[in-house]
Amino acid sequence: MNEAIWQQVVLGKGFFEKNQYYEAEDCLRKVVEAGGRYADVFFMLGMMAHERQTLEEAKGFFESAVELNSSYADAWLGLSLTLGEMGLYEEAREAQEKARHARLSPAGELDAYVKQKVANRYLEIGEILTAAGWPGKGVAEYRRALELCPEFVDIRLKLANAHMEGGEKEEALGQLSHILQMQPDYLPARVRYGWVLYSLDRPAEAKVAWEYVLQRDPSHRVARMYMNLIEKR
Repeated sequence: MNEAIWQQVVLGKGFFEKNQYYEAEDCLRKVVEAGGRYADVFFMLGMMAHERQTLEEAKGFFESAVELNSSYADAWLGLSLTLGEMGLYEEAREAQEKARHARLSPAGELDAYVKQKVANRYLEIGEILTAAGWPGKGVAEYRRALELCPEFVDIRLKLANAHMEGGEKEEALGQLSHILQMQPDYLPARVRYGWVLYSLDRPAEAKVAWEYVLQRDPSHRVARMYMNLIEKR
């Protein structure tokens, strides 16, 4: 999970709620520029663009918000108001009609922003439990986090490490394989993958994993250290 993006979202929302729009917009634009796509972020950017009467920009932000969350009533209303001020009256009426039948969020479905927030809490609990010597309990928390954000490879790597600490090497290997299928060049997982293979007495495969890392980062100290193990063996 990208903690820097998360912090900008939290800061931006805080500034927006205090009507500190210059600071809020600075934070929220950084989120979008970094690839963050959250309905609430686009809604707030739309509101601020509408406030300064940059209507075309406001329209784009509101459209992005409802694309991400088609039941976002406030975003539909903002879009309707903006379209009306642009003279697009038929489109404005359609947006207003959709707002009438919408909720703040789809029933039973969490907004992406909320999902990340909850997943982050599960991640923290998992780290505490694993560090306290309860890797099995840590595994359960990491799995909860992944149910919400299955694409976050950093959480899956922590899950693999917890499996290793609990002596569950094959489970760890499975999680690391999953990561490398999603992101083959995620080197922290590739290094750990090699170590699990080595611990399973599969040194030739481990060597291949660490060579892959060193080809992409010749200065990688941990991979170099592990390669020395292979050479001495």
